[in-house]
Amino acid sequence: MIKNAFTDYIKATNLIGSQKANSYIKALDILGFLIKHEPYGFNDCKNVWKVESVERLCQLYAFVLQQSKKKDNNLWEIEGIAKSYLANGFCSAALKSFMKFLVEFEFEQRLLNNVNEEGIQVPITLKYPRCLLDGIGHAEGRDVVREVNVRTNQNVFRKVILDIYNQSCCITGLNMPEVNRASHIVPWAEDKTIRLDPANGLCLSATYDAAFDKHLISLDDDYRIITSKTINDYYTSNSVNEYFIKKQGMKINLPNAFKPNKSFLEIHRNSCCL
Repeated sequence: MIKNAFTDYIKATNLIGSQKANSYIKALDILGFLIKHEPYGFNDCKNVWKVESVERLCQLYAFVLQQSKKKDNNLWEIEGIAKSYLANGFCSAALKSFMKFLVEFEFEQRLLNNVNEEGIQVPITLKYPRCLLDGIGHAEGRDVVREVNVRTNQNVFRKVILDIYNQSCCITGLNMPEVNRASHIVPWAEDKTIRLDPANGLCLSATYDAAFDKHLISLDDDYRIITSKTINDYYTSNSVNEYFIKKQGMKINLPNAFKPNKSFLEIHRNSCCL
């Protein structure tokens, strides 16, 4: 599970995607092979994927980084691809990325497990190990933690929204999570107290998410689609007619929990030109 989740994490957070994911997975498997060959006090890290303590991985990271800097004179005297992966820094880079993933993954799981009955996330503090912030200043470190916090919260919000809408767009019924979005009714930046409230979310496919975000469409208190004057007065193509005008008055598919909050919908409508 962790290995697959780490692969998905690398693909999602790196532009080069699967190539880097495959390289990092291989590097960590090779690192396990090196430790089995000669543990140097890290017998408990022979299978990196089963090490749950980030602090312990930080200790391993410091050792691996030290050895990688020695190039061909490192303690693991193994020829071939294993030695090149270590000497070229792939093992240390992969290990650092894996530690970052574990911190975010554990934080995300804690958030998901703390959605209370009203749908508001119970506040949880992100703890980021010092070893992952080495080499950067205090202010930059705060920025790193803030960035991780925001990204993880957004990931959790998306997972909750797609789950309660059965992975399907509430307008079209399209059940392709790859193209569906977790849309905020009241934008993320406007009210931090409801950022993670599932009642402040809609599952919309990309086109409708963009239209909702630009206030080209909204919903009334009965969860029926309203189109803006911009759409009704300025766009006359057949596509606009099919995608939007024909859907005016149509009721969306509601989630199995946490119906969209009507006061949030009112805030959204007030920003639309209806």
